[in-house]
Amino acid sequence: MHDIADNKYLPKAHLNLVAQQLYDCISGPNFVLNNGDFPEFTQAIEYSIKTEGCWCYNKLQEKSTEFNKDVPNINETYLRITLGCNSGDSPGIPYVMEIWPVGHYSPIHTHANSNAIIRVLRGSINVKLFPYLCNDSEGVKEFGEKNFDVDDITWISPTLNQIHQLKNLESNSDTCITIQCYMYGTKNMDHYEYFDYINNDGKKEQYEPDSDMEFTKFKLLMKEEWSKRK
Repeated sequence: MHDIADNKYLPKAHLNLVAQQLYDCISGPNFVLNNGDFPEFTQAIEYSIKTEGCWCYNKLQEKSTEFNKDVPNINETYLRITLGCNSGDSPGIPYVMEIWPVGHYSPIHTHANSNAIIRVLRGSINVKLFPYLCNDSEGVKEFGEKNFDVDDITWISPTLNQIHQLKNLESNSDTCITIQCYMYGTKNMDHYEYFDYINNDGKKEQYEPDSDMEFTKFKLLMKEEWSKRK
């Protein structure tokens, strides 16, 4: 009751029906990373990130120019592991597991006026909210900031929380893993296929939310790397 009174949390029933659908898909107690099939899954991901020659390590290096082709920035990278296929009702594939090593972050970006639900599956993620995107070399200051920990769930609607930046703070010790779910509202006829973001020069650009690897294939690869570790 105090949480509601202090406006710290939003009851699920206050979300629109599309957001409630996404919430129900990923909020259950069985939606976990480590299970009987591969109880060392998160350890294997951490190992792959830190070990030169492993897939996560190599992919992060490869993505260091993703948001600025002229100036590599390894910290402005994260991995997008997709679940399922593109159904045409979201910007990119609607279910994405995102992997954030310590110190890594996204550029400030929008979510194409879609609904989204974000749940932290491991570690902690810092979220900053911004009022708008613009071509401004001075940048736009955030108006809100919060850390989300394991099993915390937050949301994006077409009119709220649309513009944000995510970061796994340097003070954290573990890689953060989130599940992000996107879907357009039933009345959205635009279906814009990009996330707009602000580059290092303060200019607005388009980013296509692609996939680094499909989840089932990724999990098998992590299991293989883990079994072959020294």
